[in-house]
Amino acid sequence: MNVSPAGKFRDPSLVDFGAGRRLELLGGVLVDRPLALPDLPGRRQPRLWADATARFESGAGHGWRFTAAVPEPWLVHVPLEGTPVVVALEVRPAPSGQVGVFLEQAEQWRWLAAVTPPGARMLSLFAHSGAATLAAAAADAEVVHVDASKQATGLARRNAAASALDAAPIRWICEDARTFVAREARRGARYDGFVLDPPSWGHGPRGQAFSIDRDLDPLLADLAKLVGASPSGPLLLTCHSPRWNHRRLHDTLAIAFGGAIESGRLTCADAAGRPLALGDFARRGVPR
Repeated sequence: MNVSPAGKFRDPSLVDFGAGRRLELLGGVLVDRPLALPDLPGRRQPRLWADATARFESGAGHGWRFTAAVPEPWLVHVPLEGTPVVVALEVRPAPSGQVGVFLEQAEQWRWLAAVTPPGARMLSLFAHSGAATLAAAAADAEVVHVDASKQATGLARRNAAASALDAAPIRWICEDARTFVAREARRGARYDGFVLDPPSWGHGPRGQAFSIDRDLDPLLADLAKLVGASPSGPLLLTCHSPRWNHRRLHDTLAIAFGGAIESGRLTCADAAGRPLALGDFARRGVPR
């Protein structure tokens, strides 16, 4: 990763957290936004927070406040070690307080780039801004990118162009994930692996409801029809749903596919080295 102009912090990175907030350095801009987690420790670098250029205010009159102009486009750059690719991701402050960049997923992007076989046919579901899609494409995989949001799909395509991967073999699909996978299974389509990042709940472009509690198991059953009993590519399942901790994700993926499954927390560390867990993962690498 890059170093901030001040030479103190990696860019992008989590700089500090505490008291229900997080401070991140994203593309040269300090961003102060909510962190809805219980029992957070105190902030380690309280003086830095006053320097934030972008701040999301909660409560009455909530929204983003900026003390200076931000770059346009506003990009962060994440090198994928072992490849010549530096993934560029556009920062898009949303009314929810999200920014479209999930630093806790960065280790998973690097893992995908390292273990995806060249030429593999990968399926990226609930693919949002496309970072996982681009990590697989950086390994010279063919990727089918599926997300229910036209806005998110457009953002992912811009990220591909900014990452010099706009000519990569990526097929962009705006569709409900369950509907798409079930249709592919009926057609007898085959994939070597997949990336799956389901929300706790959501809706497809035609109002199709998704609930992780109800729909994850049948979705994995359909995915098993697409990749077979011995996938030749990686399988990655991540989520930010509190009831789906990494042990539950591990067992769910193991029941559906078997093999050597590893699991853990999605974490990033602040400048003081304190880990912050923001989700969970389970994954199966490529058989050796």
